[in-house]
Amino acid sequence: MAKRLTDTDKWKDDWYISLSNDYRIIWQWLLDNCSHAGICKRSIGILNMMCKTDIIENSLISVMEGRVIPVKNDWFIPKFLKFQYTDLHSNRPVIVSVRRELIRNDYYKLIPESFGNDYTIIPESLDNDYLIIKDKDKDKDKRKDKVFIGNKKNLKGSEIKNGKVYFEDGSAQLLGKDQSALLEMGELKPQDILQGSIS
Repeated sequence: MAKRLTDTDKWKDDWYISLSNDYRIIWQWLLDNCSHAGICKRSIGILNMMCKTDIIENSLISVMEGRVIPVKNDWFIPKFLKFQYTDLHSNRPVIVSVRRELIRNDYYKLIPESFGNDYTIIPESLDNDYLIIKDKDKDKDKRKDKVFIGNKKNLKGSEIKNGKVYFEDGSAQLLGKDQSALLEMGELKPQDILQGSIS
């Protein structure tokens, strides 16, 4: 079971309190059912069944005022990212996993610029195939403005069992709290963990 932050100030938000009860429950359902990267499977039928509503997708998109973006088979909720995470530049496993999902689906391009540089992701491929995040406002020193995901010197995990990750050199380390949570959600593979990264 995933646990998420909720905004108790929503009851003071003009947009939220102006919604009908149907759309309030729909908004809550979307937030509860999206992935940790704010991506929800696009199915108006399932949404209507679960929320006991009878709306059409055009109305949903109009009422949500840019909070829900239809893309292919998904609805993307950028505001979910801003509320759940203070930035997307951390190397915490959950944030790395969020970045991977956003990059894999090209949704990082849909994050509003108004969120600021803490949420800007510009994927680049290096010769060692690691992704980097580049702060687009700092162009003077191209090495200083990059946060590397992964370290070429660190070994990747080869197996996870009994709360530990094992590496090719035979060493092992305990999983951190975030890593254990991601593993439980099925979002973590042994090769996602670098030797020495515990969170």
